[in-house]
Amino acid sequence: MRYFVFIPFISILASCSPVKKGLLNDPQSPVFEIAVRKVKDGMKEDFTARRANFITALKAQDGVSNDREFQSFYALPEPDKQEVFIGMTQYATGQTVGKVQGKVLGKFMKFAKTMDLKAYVFVQPIEGGTFDLGELAAKPGQVLELAVRRVKPGQEANFQSSRKAFVNWLNGQAGVAGSWEFKVVGGKDVEGLTVGMSVYESQEAFQAIAGKVQSLPEAGTYFSTFEPVALQYAVSANNQ
Repeated sequence: MRYFVFIPFISILASCSPVKKGLLNDPQSPVFEIAVRKVKDGMKEDFTARRANFITALKAQDGVSNDREFQSFYALPEPDKQEVFIGMTQYATGQTVGKVQGKVLGKFMKFAKTMDLKAYVFVQPIEGGTFDLGELAAKPGQVLELAVRRVKPGQEANFQSSRKAFVNWLNGQAGVAGSWEFKVVGGKDVEGLTVGMSVYESQEAFQAIAGKVQSLPEAGTYFSTFEPVALQYAVSANNQ
Protein backbone atom coordinates (compact mmCIF):
# COMPACT_ATOMS: atom_id res chain seq x y z
CA MET A 1 0.00 0.00 0.00
CA ARG A 2 2.78 2.45 0.83
CA TYR A 3 4.36 1.78 -2.57
CA PHE A 4 1.27 2.90 -4.50
CA VAL A 5 0.89 6.08 -2.40
CA PHE A 6 4.58 6.88 -2.77
CA ILE A 7 4.70 6.78 -6.57
CA PRO A 8 2.01 9.42 -7.27
CA PHE A 9 3.45 11.61 -4.52
CA ILE A 10 6.81 11.59 -6.31
CA SER A 11 5.00 12.38 -9.56
CA ILE A 12 3.38 15.43 -7.99
CA LEU A 13 6.70 16.68 -6.62
CA ALA A 14 8.30 16.22 -10.03
CA SER A 15 5.62 18.16 -11.91
CA CYS A 16 4.82 20.93 -9.42
CA SER A 17 7.42 23.41 -8.25
CA PRO A 18 7.06 24.55 -4.63
CA VAL A 19 6.66 28.22 -3.87
CA LYS A 20 10.00 29.73 -4.81
CA LYS A 21 11.29 31.94 -2.05
CA GLY A 22 13.38 34.06 -4.43
CA LEU A 23 10.28 35.04 -6.45
CA LEU A 24 8.24 36.31 -3.53
CA ASN A 25 7.63 40.05 -3.38
CA ASP A 26 7.49 39.78 0.40
CA PRO A 27 8.22 36.48 2.19
CA GLN A 28 5.89 37.58 5.02
CA SER A 29 2.90 38.41 2.78
CA PRO A 30 0.09 36.01 1.86
CA VAL A 31 0.37 33.59 -1.05
CA PHE A 32 -2.69 32.48 -3.03
CA GLU A 33 -3.07 29.03 -4.55
CA ILE A 34 -5.15 28.79 -7.74
CA ALA A 35 -6.19 25.35 -9.03
CA VAL A 36 -8.23 25.13 -12.23
CA ARG A 37 -9.71 21.62 -12.07
CA LYS A 38 -11.40 19.61 -14.81
CA VAL A 39 -13.78 16.97 -13.45
CA LYS A 40 -13.09 13.53 -14.91
CA ASP A 41 -15.92 11.95 -16.87
CA GLY A 42 -18.42 10.14 -14.65
CA MET A 43 -16.76 11.31 -11.43
CA LYS A 44 -18.78 14.42 -10.52
CA GLU A 45 -20.23 12.91 -7.32
CA ASP A 46 -16.82 11.63 -6.21
CA PHE A 47 -15.25 14.97 -7.11
CA THR A 48 -17.77 16.85 -4.98
CA ALA A 49 -17.52 14.52 -1.97
CA ARG A 50 -13.74 14.24 -1.97
CA ARG A 51 -13.33 17.96 -2.52
CA ALA A 52 -15.47 18.60 0.57
CA ASN A 53 -13.32 16.23 2.65
CA PHE A 54 -10.13 17.80 1.36
CA ILE A 55 -11.29 21.40 1.85
CA THR A 56 -12.49 20.66 5.39
CA ALA A 57 -9.04 19.30 6.30
CA LEU A 58 -7.30 22.15 4.49
CA LYS A 59 -9.26 24.91 6.24
CA ALA A 60 -8.48 23.35 9.63
CA GLN A 61 -4.75 23.99 9.20
CA ASP A 62 -2.96 26.93 10.78
CA GLY A 63 -2.15 29.64 8.28
CA VAL A 64 -4.97 28.81 5.85
CA SER A 65 -7.86 31.22 5.27
CA ASN A 66 -10.40 32.36 2.70
CA ASP A 67 -10.75 29.15 0.75
CA ARG A 68 -13.08 29.81 -2.22
CA GLU A 69 -14.55 27.79 -5.05
CA PHE A 70 -15.82 29.09 -8.40
CA GLN A 71 -17.72 27.24 -11.13
CA SER A 72 -16.70 28.08 -14.68
CA PHE A 73 -19.50 28.65 -17.18
CA TYR A 74 -17.47 29.87 -20.15
CA ALA A 75 -13.90 29.56 -21.41
CA LEU A 76 -11.73 30.95 -24.21
CA PRO A 77 -10.55 30.28 -26.84
CA GLU A 78 -13.04 27.37 -26.88
CA PRO A 79 -15.55 25.86 -24.44
CA ASP A 80 -14.34 23.27 -21.95
CA LYS A 81 -15.38 19.70 -22.71
CA GLN A 82 -15.52 18.86 -19.01
CA GLU A 83 -16.96 20.71 -16.02
CA VAL A 84 -14.36 23.10 -14.60
CA PHE A 85 -14.07 24.42 -11.06
CA ILE A 86 -11.55 26.93 -9.76
CA GLY A 87 -10.28 26.54 -6.21
CA MET A 88 -8.43 29.39 -4.50
CA THR A 89 -6.80 29.26 -1.08
CA GLN A 90 -4.99 31.91 0.92
CA TYR A 91 -1.85 30.93 2.87
CA ALA A 92 -0.31 33.19 5.47
CA THR A 93 3.14 33.06 3.79
CA GLY A 94 5.00 31.03 1.20
CA GLN A 95 6.48 28.87 3.94
CA THR A 96 2.99 27.94 5.10
CA VAL A 97 2.31 26.07 1.85
CA GLY A 98 4.78 23.24 2.36
CA LYS A 99 3.85 22.79 6.01
CA VAL A 100 0.15 22.51 5.20
CA GLN A 101 0.37 20.29 2.13
CA GLY A 102 2.21 17.58 3.98
CA LYS A 103 -0.61 17.37 6.52
CA VAL A 104 -3.45 17.01 4.00
CA LEU A 105 -1.70 14.80 1.45
CA GLY A 106 -3.88 11.74 2.07
CA LYS A 107 -7.17 13.51 1.39
CA PHE A 108 -5.66 15.38 -1.54
CA MET A 109 -4.53 12.13 -3.19
CA LYS A 110 -8.11 10.80 -3.11
CA PHE A 111 -9.42 14.09 -4.48
CA ALA A 112 -6.75 14.19 -7.22
CA LYS A 113 -8.07 10.96 -8.75
CA THR A 114 -11.32 12.73 -9.68
CA MET A 115 -9.86 15.60 -11.70
CA ASP A 116 -7.22 16.83 -14.11
CA LEU A 117 -5.45 20.15 -13.68
CA LYS A 118 -5.86 22.77 -16.38
CA ALA A 119 -3.67 25.22 -14.44
CA TYR A 120 -2.04 25.23 -11.01
CA VAL A 121 -0.18 28.25 -9.65
CA PHE A 122 0.79 30.11 -6.51
CA VAL A 123 0.63 33.88 -6.84
CA GLN A 124 1.02 37.20 -5.06
CA PRO A 125 -0.85 40.38 -6.14
CA ILE A 126 1.24 43.12 -7.74
CA GLU A 127 -1.33 45.49 -9.32
CA GLY A 128 -4.89 46.57 -8.69
CA GLY A 129 -4.87 47.64 -5.06
CA THR A 130 -6.01 45.58 -2.10
CA PHE A 131 -6.93 42.00 -3.03
CA ASP A 132 -9.48 40.35 -0.73
CA LEU A 133 -10.12 36.72 -1.66
CA GLY A 134 -13.02 36.52 0.77
CA GLU A 135 -14.86 39.26 -1.15
CA LEU A 136 -13.79 38.25 -4.67
CA ALA A 137 -16.90 38.04 -6.88
CA ALA A 138 -18.83 37.13 -3.72
CA LYS A 139 -21.97 39.14 -4.47
CA PRO A 140 -24.83 37.30 -6.21
CA GLY A 141 -24.55 37.57 -9.98
CA GLN A 142 -20.94 38.78 -10.09
CA VAL A 143 -18.66 37.16 -12.65
CA LEU A 144 -14.97 36.35 -12.11
CA GLU A 145 -12.63 36.42 -15.08
CA LEU A 146 -9.46 34.39 -14.44
CA ALA A 147 -6.71 34.64 -17.05
CA VAL A 148 -3.76 32.28 -16.80
CA ARG A 149 -1.58 33.09 -19.80
CA ARG A 150 1.81 32.04 -21.13
CA VAL A 151 3.68 34.99 -22.62
CA LYS A 152 5.19 34.23 -26.01
CA PRO A 153 9.02 34.23 -26.13
CA GLY A 154 10.34 37.67 -26.96
CA GLN A 155 6.97 39.32 -26.29
CA GLU A 156 7.49 40.17 -22.61
CA ALA A 157 7.76 43.95 -23.10
CA ASN A 158 4.88 44.05 -25.60
CA PHE A 159 2.76 41.92 -23.26
CA GLN A 160 3.24 44.31 -20.36
CA SER A 161 2.53 47.48 -22.34
CA SER A 162 -0.49 46.08 -24.18
CA ARG A 163 -1.87 44.45 -21.03
CA LYS A 164 -1.79 47.75 -19.16
CA ALA A 165 -3.49 49.54 -22.04
CA PHE A 166 -6.21 46.89 -22.18
CA VAL A 167 -6.75 46.82 -18.41
CA ASN A 168 -6.96 50.61 -18.29
CA TRP A 169 -9.68 50.46 -20.93
CA LEU A 170 -11.46 47.62 -19.13
CA ASN A 171 -11.47 49.38 -15.77
CA GLY A 172 -13.13 52.37 -17.42
CA GLN A 173 -16.14 50.31 -18.51
CA ALA A 174 -19.43 50.35 -16.63
CA GLY A 175 -20.01 47.14 -14.70
CA VAL A 176 -16.36 46.34 -13.91
CA ALA A 177 -15.80 46.04 -10.16
CA GLY A 178 -12.01 45.72 -10.29
CA SER A 179 -8.96 44.12 -11.90
CA TRP A 180 -5.77 42.65 -10.43
CA GLU A 181 -2.50 41.34 -11.75
CA PHE A 182 -0.43 38.70 -9.95
CA LYS A 183 3.12 37.43 -9.94
CA VAL A 184 3.47 33.66 -10.29
CA VAL A 185 5.73 32.37 -7.51
CA GLY A 186 5.29 28.62 -7.90
CA GLY A 187 3.08 25.84 -9.22
CA LYS A 188 2.99 23.50 -12.21
CA ASP A 189 4.73 24.23 -15.53
CA VAL A 190 5.04 27.94 -14.68
CA GLU A 191 7.63 29.10 -17.23
CA GLY A 192 6.33 32.33 -18.77
CA LEU A 193 3.02 32.21 -16.89
CA THR A 194 1.19 35.33 -15.77
CA VAL A 195 -2.16 35.65 -14.00
CA GLY A 196 -4.81 38.35 -14.07
CA MET A 197 -8.33 38.63 -12.66
CA SER A 198 -11.27 40.94 -13.25
CA VAL A 199 -14.71 41.05 -11.67
CA TYR A 200 -17.88 42.05 -13.52
CA GLU A 201 -20.99 43.12 -11.62
CA SER A 202 -23.25 40.82 -13.65
CA GLN A 203 -23.33 38.47 -16.63
CA GLU A 204 -25.10 41.22 -18.57
CA ALA A 205 -22.19 43.58 -17.92
CA PHE A 206 -19.70 40.87 -18.89
CA GLN A 207 -21.54 40.12 -22.16
CA ALA A 208 -21.81 43.81 -23.07
CA ILE A 209 -18.07 44.34 -22.53
CA ALA A 210 -17.16 41.10 -24.32
CA GLY A 211 -19.02 42.39 -27.36
CA LYS A 212 -16.91 45.56 -27.38
CA VAL A 213 -13.65 43.65 -26.91
CA GLN A 214 -14.07 41.80 -30.22
CA SER A 215 -13.41 44.98 -32.21
CA LEU A 216 -11.08 46.73 -29.78
CA PRO A 217 -7.57 47.36 -31.21
CA GLU A 218 -6.01 47.27 -27.72
CA ALA A 219 -7.44 43.81 -27.17
CA GLY A 220 -6.09 42.44 -30.45
CA THR A 221 -2.58 43.69 -29.67
CA TYR A 222 -2.73 42.31 -26.14
CA PHE A 223 -4.09 38.87 -27.11
CA SER A 224 -1.35 38.42 -29.73
CA THR A 225 1.38 38.47 -27.05
CA PHE A 226 0.40 35.29 -25.16
CA GLU A 227 -1.00 31.77 -25.40
CA PRO A 228 -4.07 31.07 -23.25
CA VAL A 229 -3.62 28.37 -20.61
CA ALA A 230 -6.88 28.87 -18.71
CA LEU A 231 -9.17 31.78 -19.56
CA GLN A 232 -12.22 31.11 -17.40
CA TYR A 233 -15.40 32.99 -16.59
CA ALA A 234 -16.95 31.77 -13.38
CA VAL A 235 -19.35 32.41 -10.52
CA SER A 236 -18.91 31.78 -6.83
CA ALA A 237 -19.88 28.26 -5.74
CA ASN A 238 -20.26 26.38 -2.48
CA ASN A 239 -17.06 24.40 -1.93
CA GLN A 240 -18.57 22.14 0.73
